[in-house]
Amino acid sequence: MFRAISLAVMAGAFAIGAGVAGTPAAQTRTEPSVDYVVTPIVEASGLRGVEISLAFVGDRDGRTEVRLPEAWSGAAGLGRDIIDVRAEGAEVRRDGARLTLRHARGADVRLSYVVAPDWIGPQRAGIERPYRPTVTADWFTLVGWTVFARIEGRDDAAVRFGWGDAPDGWALASDLDHAAGARMSFRDLGDSVLVGGAGMRVVSTPVAGGQARVAVHGDWRFSAEELAARYASVVQSSSDFWGDAGQTYLLALTPLDGPAGAGVQSGLGLGDGLAVWLTPDQVLDETDHVIVHEQQHAWLPDRVGGLARGPAEAMDFWFSEGFTDFYALRTELRLGLSTPEEHLGELNRILARHASTPTRGVGGAVLARAFFSDRQAAGAPYERGLLLALMWDARLRNASGGTRDLDDAILAIREGRGSAPERLVRAYRDLGGGELEPELEAHIGRGELIRLPPDLFGDCVIVAEASDGQRLLPGPGLSGAGRQACADRLAGL
Repeated sequence: MFRAISLAVMAGAFAIGAGVAGTPAAQTRTEPSVDYVVTPIVEASGLRGVEISLAFVGDRDGRTEVRLPEAWSGAAGLGRDIIDVRAEGAEVRRDGARLTLRHARGADVRLSYVVAPDWIGPQRAGIERPYRPTVTADWFTLVGWTVFARIEGRDDAAVRFGWGDAPDGWALASDLDHAAGARMSFRDLGDSVLVGGAGMRVVSTPVAGGQARVAVHGDWRFSAEELAARYASVVQSSSDFWGDAGQTYLLALTPLDGPAGAGVQSGLGLGDGLAVWLTPDQVLDETDHVIVHEQQHAWLPDRVGGLARGPAEAMDFWFSEGFTDFYALRTELRLGLSTPEEHLGELNRILARHASTPTRGVGGAVLARAFFSDRQAAGAPYERGLLLALMWDARLRNASGGTRDLDDAILAIREGRGSAPERLVRAYRDLGGGELEPELEAHIGRGELIRLPPDLFGDCVIVAEASDGQRLLPGPGLSGAGRQACADRLAGL
């Protein structure tokens, strides 16, 4: 199963700005905003596409440059999905992904275009990740980074989001919905999922002082209500761990076209939104990991410091993805979505891949360059980061006599300066765990094999040596009266 990276991690495909937002409102010259409105275009034959319009004050020199999305997170050729570019109050010329608008100085301008991919229907399960816009006859799924144009030179400008008129019988939903009246940056706009459809079901559940919403396209082997209940439990558990309440989250579920029994999954963590794609033959229990993993991206990495900026960002995926997987597996165990034996089984699959992968001995810089083109390169940061998290958790627990573990370091790095990995190194050392840099250089920088210590989980787990790597076997502690204590330890409780 492919586990997709967080959109927050890959936002470097655009220039990011911070600013003010709220509901669409009149622009002023002292605080100009760019107002985005998204409207499905439904004709007699069905959905033709989704119109996106931008209303803004043009640059004072009479020329405004706008960039359309080109490529993002492995999805290329995005410009092919954008047609019917028009402008009111300006003349527009298109050169690939660049739009040049000529207008009176400081004129009010309305730019619009239609997102209409050159195929109709669900995306197909395969090598490419399904992040490009999906438009069918009666529903759509869009990821913000792949559809929203950006005005050049407005990195600090406010943006505002709103829906246009919904077709009769349609439902529309986005994780941007609850931001009405709030301040928003272009990054907030891009880090979003937008869905709508004639048969789309939206279920909202009060949880953790906020709301957990699900928006579901298509027919599944579970109901929207069952998915909503499962998702609400994940939001509650995750919010409890991170100490956050009062947030609103959206999970948007979209079908993938694939052969029967394919069981293909893909997901994106979008801050307060999740976009999940599944082939429709799966039962609810099979969706647990992709949902839990993507929900952890609400915190990892941005709310604990984020990653390095620029090209070095991809070198930190061991943290943004590997640690996210570590906490996803723990959360599943805490929620009873997996048993201790199933937990060990998943860790063994990760150990086996780590020991046998062709990327063994390949440094992090090489893997970063191949992340979007090579599945094995993409999987390595997940495996390396998760195994390091396991090892560092056990070491800190043993060094502190059981009073501290990796959770304490992770929660501590929500404060301070520097990227999340830099903060983690400092916090771990301050908590008495020792220095992490040598292991980071060996296992992330040079790609050396990670070997787990024999006392990883005490008598709960046996770390067995085999000719093809290490295996984790249930220890004596998992039997009889000690089982619950061992289950708690595996879950980090």
